[in-house]
Amino acid sequence: MSLPRHRPARRFAAAALCLTLACIAPGRHGGAQAGQEKEKCQLLRVGTLKLTMDANMPLLDVGVNGHDGYLMMDTGAAYGMVTKPAAERLQLRYHWVPGIYMEGVGGRVSVQEGRIDDLRLGDSTAHRIDYPVFTNHDLSDNPDIFGVMGENFLSRFDLDIDIAHNKVSLFEPKNCDDIALAYWGDTFSEAEMNHFSKDSPKIWLKVLLNGEEIRAILDTGASTSVLTERAAARAGLTPETPGVKRSGKSAGIGDDQVEDYVGVFDSFRLGDEEIKHVRLRFGDLFSRGGRDVPEMLLGLDFLRAHRMFVSHSQRKIYFSYLGGPVFQVMGPRLRRAEPLPEGAAEGTDGPAANPADGTPVGPEARPHG
Repeated sequence: MSLPRHRPARRFAAAALCLTLACIAPGRHGGAQAGQEKEKCQLLRVGTLKLTMDANMPLLDVGVNGHDGYLMMDTGAAYGMVTKPAAERLQLRYHWVPGIYMEGVGGRVSVQEGRIDDLRLGDSTAHRIDYPVFTNHDLSDNPDIFGVMGENFLSRFDLDIDIAHNKVSLFEPKNCDDIALAYWGDTFSEAEMNHFSKDSPKIWLKVLLNGEEIRAILDTGASTSVLTERAAARAGLTPETPGVKRSGKSAGIGDDQVEDYVGVFDSFRLGDEEIKHVRLRFGDLFSRGGRDVPEMLLGLDFLRAHRMFVSHSQRKIYFSYLGGPVFQVMGPRLRRAEPLPEGAAEGTDGPAANPADGTPVGPEARPHG
C-alpha cells in the first residue's frame, strides 16, 4: 500500500507487541518432559483478533484514547499509522518533521510524528505510543476507521488469516522449521517469501503472469489486486491491447488519481497454485520503479477466496482455495475517485483456482492454546 522513504519512529513496534503478549506466555515444561518435547513442532496461539469486514477492508477493533473504532489490518503498510482527519477528530498530538514522507498509489504524502496516549487492541491496552500520522483523507466514508495496523506489528507473529470466520490468529511456532503449517486441512499450496527488510517489512512474493516473473506483495490494505502498467506490459498487455477496457480512476494515499484498466491474462501462478484466463486490473500506480517497489499488490480479493497462513518465521505462506472468484475487478481498489465510465469493465472475475495437492499435515502442526 505504501513505500516509506524515511524510517519513522520504531517505538510502536515493541509497545504494540505487549498488547497481545501481556499476561500470555507459552506453557513451560520441566525436567525430562522438556527434553522429550524439544523437537516436536508446537503452534502456540498468543492471541486471536476479531475481524470486521467493511466491503473489502479487514478491520481490527481498537480503542484510541477512549474512542472505539477500527484500524485496517494492512500487510502492505510497513508501519501502523493514523490518518490526519482521524487524528484531528481524536484530538491526537502530532507535529511536522522535515524530511519524512512516504510514496504510494496516488503520489507522495508527508508523514508526521504523532502520539497515542491509550491504544486498546483486544483486551489489552498500551500507553504513550508513537504512532505516525499520514495522508490528507480518510480511508473510507466510515469516520470510525482511524488508520492502519502495519507489518511492523504483524510480522512479529505467524498469522492465520481466516476471513471466512472473521478472525486472525497470532502464533509463535516452536521447532516448526520443516513442518507445513496449513493445519486446517490436507490440501494446500505454498509459496516462498522473497527478500525481507526490518526497516521496511513487507510480504514479498514471486508471481508468474503469462510466465513472466512479477514482484508482488501481499497487501490486505488493497481491496482488489492490481498490477503496474510496466508489469502488465511485460506480460503482454497494455491499455492499447484489443480487449483491454478502461475501468475508471482510483486513488490511494496520495491526492492524485490513477487510471485503471482491466485485461485478461492467460495464466497466473503463485507457488503451487495456477489460474487460467484471469482478469486483472492494472494502472500507473507508482511514480518510480526499483527493487523496493512492488509490481503487483495481491489484495483482499485473493484472501477472500483462500484460507491463508503467513509464516513470518519460515518465510513462507500456505493457502487453500475456498471457492468463488479469486480476483475482483469491480469496486474501488482503495477509494473510488470517479464513477465508472460508460462501457467500462464491471463485475467480478477469476475462474476457480486449481491448487496442487499438498502434503498432509501431521498432528504436530496443530495449534496449541
